[in-house]
Amino acid sequence: MPDRSGRKKYLYLIFVFGVLVILHYAKLIAPLEIFLRSIATPMLSSLSTISINLGDRYQVFKNKDEFISSYRACLATVARQAVDKAAAALLLEENNELRQLLTFHKKQPAPMVVANIIGKELLTVGQTVLIDRGSTAGLVADQPVVAEEGILIGKILKVEPNIATVRLINDNQSKISAVILNNNRGLGVVEGGYGISLRMNLIPRDEAVRIGDQVVSSGLEKNIPRGLLIGTVAVIENEPYKPFQQAILNSVADLSKLTVVGALLTR
Repeated sequence: MPDRSGRKKYLYLIFVFGVLVILHYAKLIAPLEIFLRSIATPMLSSLSTISINLGDRYQVFKNKDEFISSYRACLATVARQAVDKAAAALLLEENNELRQLLTFHKKQPAPMVVANIIGKELLTVGQTVLIDRGSTAGLVADQPVVAEEGILIGKILKVEPNIATVRLINDNQSKISAVILNNNRGLGVVEGGYGISLRMNLIPRDEAVRIGDQVVSSGLEKNIPRGLLIGTVAVIENEPYKPFQQAILNSVADLSKLTVVGALLTR
């Protein structure tokens, strides 16, 4: 019985196929064929595209050595792409800093020398950095150094022909005459705190200092023009037993991440 049943199914399929062939050539099922083709064509097109993409992305390796060689080439390509991406990000950051410096330079009269920060001064324990311009570019000691759109970040400490050392404003030896941009224009001295903080001292007790007030250079110090932004007031310390009040400042610029600066040729 199983053999006869299987034979009947086989004969039935042959009969159906023969009928379909006859109907096809007689063009009696043409509308049905067109309908089925319209449904199948998008699916076949997608499968063809997938097949082509798989053929482009994958390859058959002849042996183990060829596979390892290809794998290493892929690793090298990924590494190069990572390096290129990092270089592009750094270049974009430097271009933004340079653009801000040039914007500031157009608004202030003193000539400015643009320099790159090339490292930290290793022979000192303070907060100092090295820049790639020196006395041949007109730099001398005590000239102010700015970043971005005129943010004071330090003063030139010493110069060599093609290198200069900059003492940052958060160095414990840094002292800058400053003024608070409030109603009273209170004067004081901004001092560094071992690379940790900025503190404005000698502020008169009767000055109304508020958190968020901006602090700029006063112009009373030789070589440093008035109005260079230093920071903003973060904490106010006004003790009754002290003759002056103090303020802790937040530096506007991130002194640890500077790459491009400008030295003002103020003398």
